[in-house]
Amino acid sequence: MAGPTTILIIDDSEDDREAFRRMLTRGTSVPYRVLEAATGEEGIALCRDQLPDCILLDYSLPGRNGVAVLEEIRKFNPFVAAIMLTGQGNEMVAVDVMKAGAQDYFAKDAISQHELERAISHAITQQDLASKLEQQRQSLEIFTRAMAHDLKEPLRTIKSFGKIIRGSADLLPENGELMDYVLKAADNMESLINSISRYTRLESQGRIQPKDVSLIEVLKQVRTNLSQQIESRDAIVIEHDLGTMAGDALLIAQLLQNLISNAIHYCRDVPPRVTVSMERVDGALRLTVADNGPGIAPEYREVIFKPFRRLVGREVEGSGLGLAICRRIAELHGATIHCEDAPDGGTAFVTAFPAQAEPERMDHATGAGTIIGAQETSAARAGGRMADVLLVEDSPADVHLTRIKLMEMEKVHFHLHVSTNGKEALSWLESRLAERGGLPVDLVLLDINMPLMDGFQVLDNLGADPRLRAIPVCILSTSSDENDLRRAHEHGARGYMIKPASRQQLTEALEKIGNLRLVEDHGVTTLVA
Repeated sequence: MAGPTTILIIDDSEDDREAFRRMLTRGTSVPYRVLEAATGEEGIALCRDQLPDCILLDYSLPGRNGVAVLEEIRKFNPFVAAIMLTGQGNEMVAVDVMKAGAQDYFAKDAISQHELERAISHAITQQDLASKLEQQRQSLEIFTRAMAHDLKEPLRTIKSFGKIIRGSADLLPENGELMDYVLKAADNMESLINSISRYTRLESQGRIQPKDVSLIEVLKQVRTNLSQQIESRDAIVIEHDLGTMAGDALLIAQLLQNLISNAIHYCRDVPPRVTVSMERVDGALRLTVADNGPGIAPEYREVIFKPFRRLVGREVEGSGLGLAICRRIAELHGATIHCEDAPDGGTAFVTAFPAQAEPERMDHATGAGTIIGAQETSAARAGGRMADVLLVEDSPADVHLTRIKLMEMEKVHFHLHVSTNGKEALSWLESRLAERGGLPVDLVLLDINMPLMDGFQVLDNLGADPRLRAIPVCILSTSSDENDLRRAHEHGARGYMIKPASRQQLTEALEKIGNLRLVEDHGVTTLVA
């Protein structure tokens, strides 16, 4: 960043403003230009005029609180970095401010100069990235609109006049054959434009809103859409054990339509036979489209999902985007897609969706919950799997805050399981150990102050059990007391994070945990085991 970083402090306490100004002007690692406002209205005006890089915003302002001020600022400066400050830590306040769009939250008396600088740097970086992603999304939208409208208009003109010329009685037979090539090329171009338009719309799409989808009804619609292709090839489309799943009905229909159409299209030597089936394995859902075609060699089973990568020449029609669209649809559902040999020859495309109950489900026998973080895709590409993380936390607000801050805002994806106290966590680990063998989870995030059994006692119990002592544990606490840090290390914790959990803190903790790593892939960050 050229020049000093501009920080706007909005706080009605002159003493607090002075304290933060000193932190930012004495012995800092980077130069800061500090602006101050004593009221929300003054801060909003300064934010309009000065365009600060980051705002330090007091939660308890007179008139309207910091959340209301931030919401007003977001209307005209949606990507300015913001850190909320309070006189006293409060989990419910933390949830509110993170929902309002703050990048971080601190109690005023619990933040050091180093932590403040680090938080400012991280917040600015995060918002810069968010701004760039939004610009890319808007560019994709503009491109998609151009594909859908502007590029199709001249193509329609070519096809319309071409058909008139082709139907002319004065056209010589040899010229009629040439015009057939023109019209065929125009049809192929229209198909390509439609495919690219669908793909770019999916690339710019954010999160979906899952609803119950009847796969039987979806397949019925797909059969109708493909009826001409099915009849012309004398194809058979069979359904097996189809039920209801959570997802976007239109996208699931597009997924099945692309896979079934491909299966029919590339099955050249025998009448195509396509089977669409569903099965549930340990709560997860597998949707399979299998055919009796020529099959796909193992070395090509990943490359076919890349845009415009095809295994056949131009004599076989196709845009080269059908399977890339399928992969993007899978990713939007938190799913993976791959191909394998079908049981009776040919190819089977398997879309594996995460557990389908609901995004957050509670196990009433133990009180432990499972939260599906996001796609397994990056983990699979990195040669691993998405990590299982157990959060031991008695505050529902802090559980929610972890989801908002780490998983939704900072987009770090993993399977998050929740226990509400130490005894419950140990019981859950025992039961999971019996179910799966090996280590029951890849990482434990452990609060210190909990009822029944505190975090240090949990560490002692884990260390005393040879089956569980290898599980890496990272403390996640509001305490920054040196004694707590020392005790955590002595009792076996490998890392220590201050609430709320952040990606930067997790990255630092992972340096001491050898079996886990963060993997970046296509804008997705996945905790991989």
